[in-house]
Amino acid sequence: MDFKPYLKKLTPYPPGKTVDEIKRELGIEGPVYKFNSNENPLGPSRKVVKVIKELAKTVNLYPEASYIELKRALAKKWGLSPENFILGNGSNEVIELVFKALINPGDEVLVSQPSFLMYEKFAQIYGAKVKVVPLDNKLKHDIPGLLRNLSNKTKVVFLDHPNNPTGSVLDRKDWGIFFKNLPENILVVIDEAYGEFIEDPEIPLGIEFLKNGFNVLVLRTFSKAYGLAGLRLGYGMAEKSLAQLLDSLRQPFNLNLFAYKAGLIALEDQAYLKKSLKIVKEGRRYLTQELSSLGFKVYPSQANFIMVDFGSVCEHLYQGLLRRGLLLRPLKPYGFPNSLRITIGLPEQNQLLVKNIKELLG
Repeated sequence: MDFKPYLKKLTPYPPGKTVDEIKRELGIEGPVYKFNSNENPLGPSRKVVKVIKELAKTVNLYPEASYIELKRALAKKWGLSPENFILGNGSNEVIELVFKALINPGDEVLVSQPSFLMYEKFAQIYGAKVKVVPLDNKLKHDIPGLLRNLSNKTKVVFLDHPNNPTGSVLDRKDWGIFFKNLPENILVVIDEAYGEFIEDPEIPLGIEFLKNGFNVLVLRTFSKAYGLAGLRLGYGMAEKSLAQLLDSLRQPFNLNLFAYKAGLIALEDQAYLKKSLKIVKEGRRYLTQELSSLGFKVYPSQANFIMVDFGSVCEHLYQGLLRRGLLLRPLKPYGFPNSLRITIGLPEQNQLLVKNIKELLG
């Protein structure tokens, strides 16, 4: 059997491991604290749990195929029309739909390095050429570098904003330079998986560019701020013709019943969202202050995680914390061998992490 030649070097995406996997592999009997996967430490909204329990008795039936209620709720939230939305089994699915709709083998896509790995994975799967542009010296998307790497084969530019794993963002001046010099036929995918956690009022959101007529697809997810990572629910916002094309390419019933209805309840539960954002913003400030006071470089972040350069003690701390059941994400695969990414936890979890780091430092 002949496989597509550009798939031969494809490697699977390395997902974070579950608590059960970690306990099994490391022989940990006590509690495990996940600071490695950017999940919501609050758990899901109680209102979401209630509706899931109520829906369990109807799982023999297919959900409504159009998902129109959720599209209407999102349209109300963002001041758009339901026809501007494409719903996905996680925002990953919406990213793949972009490749199905716009990318032919040999076309080029631009990504920053590091950034969300799935942009490159889908490019490999669909035979596209990936042009990689390193982040600038402030670990932000290098706007001049991205513009220099455009060609007549460039179809899409993927920008995660905030960036993963740095948490960096672009200001209005950066975006202005970018769009002023970008050909109108090139789609910009602004991936705002962590957009809810942006605290700086001077940082523009993708919805602004969409409403001003720029050629953008803005991605959002329910996995982070809304605490629904296990249900896989994301969406994109775009001008109507693009959104409707992407919608025509998705699998029927691509959202399961639980995800669909949980999304509706999550949007209504503003108290949960407010609490979730408060925990992250306060925890981000706490960990930044504490780790900076220990002499480590903490990079500015507008996400639900921080990136920390631990220097020569990075591996010692990572392994020591791992043995104690505290999991952080090593960033050596991203090109930062002395750095770890830390998901913001509950206040008591953040305090426990700092306590253990101090103990390991002696």
